[in-house]
Amino acid sequence: MENINILLETASSYCQKGDFKQGIHLYSQYITKNNQNPVAFYQRGKAYFKIKDYQAAQSDLSKAIKLKPDSAELYAERGLIYYMAKKQDAAMSDFNIAVEMEPENPFRYASRAFIKDHLNDLQGAKNDYQKALELDPEDAISHNNLGLVLGKMGNHKIAEKHYKDAEKLDPKNFGMKKSSDEKADVTPQPKPEPAPLPTIKSNQKEQAKSNFGNTVKALLTSSEERKEFWDFVKGKVFGS
Repeated sequence: MENINILLETASSYCQKGDFKQGIHLYSQYITKNNQNPVAFYQRGKAYFKIKDYQAAQSDLSKAIKLKPDSAELYAERGLIYYMAKKQDAAMSDFNIAVEMEPENPFRYASRAFIKDHLNDLQGAKNDYQKALELDPEDAISHNNLGLVLGKMGNHKIAEKHYKDAEKLDPKNFGMKKSSDEKADVTPQPKPEPAPLPTIKSNQKEQAKSNFGNTVKALLTSSEERKEFWDFVKGKVFGS
């Protein structure tokens, strides 16, 4: 087990360096030895996503979901892949599932709002950003993005209030944006930071099983993972 875990770590290392094809090759080797690890499918799916093989990415995320059906994060990230593949209905279906699974998580509404905005569903985006702010009134990103949506809808006075709220909450990122022309939507970010990934010891099978579950959960809810994935989407799909 330790040897194949090293294989998984090496695959991840290649992907972090931008060598996605080699990473995919190593993930595939790992999966032939252990096809019950949702993290392996999730990570390989992300690598396929990076090289724009959306069909393979969708397949891997679907396999990860089958192994871990209680993960809202997997549904949300598959939704992003569907969106990139121009499967808008499938994308929104997955985002809806993620919201239903975590109705008290403001990040779920902000994520769906971000996509709705880019689908020109301004009313839907407005509603979701408002819900996100109801759950987390101190989310500067949602204030900023709601302001942009309201501006597009012609509600400039209320939009300015949200811009000012964003500036007060996060002056470093939003304090210098004085004009509407300089403003841009920002990819949603989750809060708070997850706990560090646990160490798995091969000679403690029961503890390893428990730790592995925690590892999967931590990886799939890692703010660093989410930020990297969302930033890539915004850069490649939305041209920012």
